[in-house]
Amino acid sequence: MDITVHPAVLSFRLDLLLLPGHPDYGAALPGDRACFRQATIVFSPVHNLHWTRQSVVKPAINAESGTLDFGSVDFLTRDEDNYRLLGDWGTILLKSSTPSLSIDPSPSPDPNETA
Repeated sequence: MDITVHPAVLSFRLDLLLLPGHPDYGAALPGDRACFRQATIVFSPVHNLHWTRQSVVKPAINAESGTLDFGSVDFLTRDEDNYRLLGDWGTILLKSSTPSLSIDPSPSPDPNETA
């Protein structure tokens, strides 16, 4: 949904697919086909960052909600404190401490909405 780079910080805002067995797993929300939750992955402190193909990033716009979609994280590898991330938005190579993941709480169902 968003990629943000600030001095010493890289963050990804995304829709995260949770599988059964994950502590935050729950029923799919209306309109979803699986258990998706919004989440943020933060790499900090970032010591080195190289982002290729950044200039070709053109997010899609969701026709219903108007939100941006930069595509998915297709590949993430780690070798000690070196990370490689790949997606439609390009390739990011960085050196950082272990990233943190925060999952938004599941929104409460709208009592006025019918299934």
